[in-house]
Amino acid sequence: MKAKLTSPTTNRSVETEALVDTGATFTTIPTSVSEELKLSQITERKVKTASGEETLPESYVIIEIFLEKTTTPVLISDKLDRALIGALTLEALAMKVDPKTGKLEKTELLLL
Repeated sequence: MKAKLTSPTTNRSVETEALVDTGATFTTIPTSVSEELKLSQITERKVKTASGEETLPESYVIIEIFLEKTTTPVLISDKLDRALIGALTLEALAMKVDPKTGKLEKTELLLL
């Protein structure tokens, strides 16, 4: 799927290929996308990946998927060739993956 990413500080935008990864907490983008958007690093996060433990830079973007838009933290990786959309971003967009079809669909936001 396509995701539009926009830097809230430089207002640069890019459309990029993305995969939903329901096992990932954070959305992670390739270094090349971060450089194109001129994102600033806010902090670093130690994360477990399929290849072991890594420390990755963290920033934030405005993300738009299927006409839904939100601000979300992102990790930046030089090992990826496309964005991985994590659970925090899905929740903020009020979206979920339908387990039967594997497709994204709207869900409700709860403030209980």
